[in-house]
Amino acid sequence: MYEMPFGLRFRKAILWHAGKKHIFRNLQEASADREGMQWNFHCSTREGLRLQVAIDGRGRSLHHLPYVKTDCSGTFEVANNSLASASIIIEKAGEPVERLDTRTGAVLELVG
Repeated sequence: MYEMPFGLRFRKAILWHAGKKHIFRNLQEASADREGMQWNFHCSTREGLRLQVAIDGRGRSLHHLPYVKTDCSGTFEVANNSLASASIIIEKAGEPVERLDTRTGAVLELVG
């Protein structure tokens, strides 16, 4: 998810699953705790594939980085955990619900 000047927001997720790319454009936050580095959202594709995603970026690999502003007028802080845990629930009508979990295979980066 990116928020740009002039109120522009870009929300897109891509999931490669079972050899096929699925594009999700309607991400809806269920909750976001920037201080606690946790993010939950759900989304769906036009074909009816639904995801529920929970990412937990707490832990010892959490660190803060200064990013340079694009106009070089200064920096802003970004919290990053490249060893975050995540859980994804995949639902599609007529198919069994599938759950994917990782303890250290997700990346979460949050600003603000």
